Amino acid sequence: MADKVHIVPHFHWDREWYFTAEESKILLVNDMEEVLTMLETREDYPCFVLDGQTSVLEDYFSVSPENRERVRALVQRGKLIIGPWYTQTDEMVVGGESIVRNLLYGMKDCREFGSPMMIGYLPDSFGQSARMPQILRGFNIENSMFWRGTSERMGTDRTEFFWEDDDGSRVAVQLLPLGYAIGKYLPVEKEALRKRMEKYMPVLERGTATGHLLVPNGHDQMPLQRDIFQVMETMRELYPDKEFFLSRYEDVFAAIGRQGNLDTLRGEFLDGRYMRVHRSIFSSRADLKAANTRIENKITNLLEPLASIAYKLGFPYHHGLVEAIWKELMKNHAHDSIGCCCSDKVHRAIADRYFLAEERADRLIEFYMRKIVDAMDCSRALDKLTVFNLLPYEREGMIRGKIVTKMKRFVLERPDGSRLEYEIADRRIVDAGLIDRQIVHYGDYEPFVEYTLEFCDRIPAMGFTTYLVREAEALAGESFTASMAAGTGESPAASVADGTGESFAASMAAGTGEKLAVEPADPAGNGRPASPAANTLENEYLSVTIEPNGSLTVLDKQKGQYYRDVLLLEDGSDDGDGYDYSPAVNDWVLTSKEETADVRCQHGTYSHKARVRVSMAVPAGLESRSERRRDGRVDVEFELELKAGSPVLEVRVTVDNQADSHRLRLLVPGQEHEGFSVSDNQFGMIRRPVRDEAMDVWEKEGWSERPDSIYPFLSWVSGCGERGLAVLTNSVREYEMTGPDYGVLAVTLFRSVGVLGKEGLLRRPGRPSGIKMETPDSQLRGSHTYEIALTACRDHLARTAKEYVTPFISYNKMPYNAMKLNPAEAKVPYAYSLLRETEGRVVLGALKKAEDEDKLIARFYNGGGEKVPVRLKDENGDLAVDVVKLNETDVLSRHVTGVQWVGYNQIFTCKF
Repeated sequence: MADKVHIVPHFHWDREWYFTAEESKILLVNDMEEVLTMLETREDYPCFVLDGQTSVLEDYFSVSPENRERVRALVQRGKLIIGPWYTQTDEMVVGGESIVRNLLYGMKDCREFGSPMMIGYLPDSFGQSARMPQILRGFNIENSMFWRGTSERMGTDRTEFFWEDDDGSRVAVQLLPLGYAIGKYLPVEKEALRKRMEKYMPVLERGTATGHLLVPNGHDQMPLQRDIFQVMETMRELYPDKEFFLSRYEDVFAAIGRQGNLDTLRGEFLDGRYMRVHRSIFSSRADLKAANTRIENKITNLLEPLASIAYKLGFPYHHGLVEAIWKELMKNHAHDSIGCCCSDKVHRAIADRYFLAEERADRLIEFYMRKIVDAMDCSRALDKLTVFNLLPYEREGMIRGKIVTKMKRFVLERPDGSRLEYEIADRRIVDAGLIDRQIVHYGDYEPFVEYTLEFCDRIPAMGFTTYLVREAEALAGESFTASMAAGTGESPAASVADGTGESFAASMAAGTGEKLAVEPADPAGNGRPASPAANTLENEYLSVTIEPNGSLTVLDKQKGQYYRDVLLLEDGSDDGDGYDYSPAVNDWVLTSKEETADVRCQHGTYSHKARVRVSMAVPAGLESRSERRRDGRVDVEFELELKAGSPVLEVRVTVDNQADSHRLRLLVPGQEHEGFSVSDNQFGMIRRPVRDEAMDVWEKEGWSERPDSIYPFLSWVSGCGERGLAVLTNSVREYEMTGPDYGVLAVTLFRSVGVLGKEGLLRRPGRPSGIKMETPDSQLRGSHTYEIALTACRDHLARTAKEYVTPFISYNKMPYNAMKLNPAEAKVPYAYSLLRETEGRVVLGALKKAEDEDKLIARFYNGGGEKVPVRLKDENGDLAVDVVKLNETDVLSRHVTGVQWVGYNQIFTCKF
């Protein structure tokens, strides 16, 4: 018999949802005053939980800074419970580093006031990531509390259990089986309270393994319940055999700690039997989710490693600027915000924050590159092109860089004096005033020319190499090949085919129209694309033929395997809402199989490119679809690129959507799946069934939502067999294995819906999720761009995907710049390597400066393998590191050198 009932005062604070963050801030000022006053004046009111996120305090202090000391005093007395998160993060479609930084910055914020709540408190996240036990234990958090995603199918019918990750990390869980709001607005009146509690008590008693029941006393934006003491008196009358008392979550976990024999669960929790997890929310407002993916990758893969290199070379690491970018991004990681199940007003605010975060990241990346290159010796050349490789191993491949100059001809010279062969892919005129206003101030209006160059070279591990840009004159009678080797910048017009005889330069009509290629490409595949046929892109790994309907036939040249109908478009109805996809009862699914595409190809020395345009007539809305009318359209442009030496076909997709209430997906057939798909998740990989067996019984058993096998991925996904093309992404993150035999990998480009919440969906019966509100912007009318890639190389997909989202970046140093800087004191060499990981099996998760020490943090993870080695070296040999927890401070092993072993789905963090 459960005889102890813990009533914990709290509120759940959605910063924004159908209301804006500005509206909730006004309510916050009112509610916080009541909370602070109650905690200060009543000793028998033990605590109040601020929803586990410090962004609530940040918002509050932005308008009420005078109350900082009141808050600090209450936190230190243990009455106001704050942290450990910065925002109430989603766990499924944000990257692992985003979740780590959310805890890192949240706990840092807490330390200004006192101690954080050491509970992984995520009461409303739409599903639970399998990596959470390991992440939480990395911050010494041993307990977790959440609501959504579990059922007895996971391995227990108890509300208290242990949750274990693949590396052995384990946390104790107190499930919220009925959510975080069962104690909202509890009535004092006896019969009303009885009616409420009779719904909850049997569920709580049936699930408990400890005899301790939890009733969270709060709700979304709910003010403090002043009459809670009277409510408890009434409860005691109703249940004289139970003990009711105001409590804290820590006391609940203390009871769990005394109960040793609990079930142990593993894996992710995305089960919608008892509570909605919104399995298809991963594609709501795909434009915003794509922005999140792109910015996460810029921060972790480009900005922070670049800042770390600069720091080791003697430049400041600007923690404040980096933290400001992360926090701007993480304001969008709250479950409703990243879910994009909000009002149009809120979605516009989310887009503004993405713009601000990306602009800050882009400018800081450029700043660090400039600081490094500006500190190089200028005696040999004033103009330079420096290329950065921000992965911990040498990389050789095609590099695209830009040079802005007034030189008519130029050569690129390596630090050792040898010249670099390159090709001019594009050129455009740049107004001198954009380069430096001082130039035109003194009357020089002669424009500059920006050249886009392509070349192949090897770049040091986690470092850079610099090419000196020198003016050159072509020699009389010099051949084209020789002049290119000297870097004169001269190229003939491209000899390309588009099926019509029209030149590429004329058909593309982009920029200056000069898309230039050298004479015949290398047919032997020696690091360059071979000469392909019309409408074919080819290198030593892949041969990609563009069919008349715009789909691709891909030949994996290593295995001799063909894949056909790749990137067919599939368009079907979406009668769902901002939370979930749901088809119309009378659906009509169309594909681009019978369409006619417009194809333009460009064959260069270092890359093959194509532009493929497909226009599909589709129903303009649900009514048109039910009547089988094609009175709307989607125009899709694919920009394909196959680079020299790369097993990856890069695909940039721009969609002009002129229809409502539909879903557009890309199809990648030919998957060998053995019943499972495999994809990455935070710091690892995961196998999922291509069909959930509960599909046969979900209606009979009264599930909250249909268990369709629609899942998130972060950077790569494929079938789990040996054959099939894997999909990499730098944008959208939702997939499903579909088709008669589940051999087609369908990647959602976008869903188009017009309401925030809707009742009675085909796949989600009953009440609306959220509220019923029109959201016309969520129809995603207009143009949106997404970036994915395809590869047949299945060996270590995690590293292949990492390379795809970590491109070479470059900086062109010239004698002019609109923003002046004084010369740096540091002296930087032309080439540099910070560190190397020599074993080649782990994946770099992060490289950054430690928050509180003058050391660097490197984080790796096992992206696919039972046990893999990691070994770090610098110019002096093996690097001595301290192995640390995710919190960066707790040391597990000191002064470690040589090979370390990283288990399956394990995170390895070190400090040096």
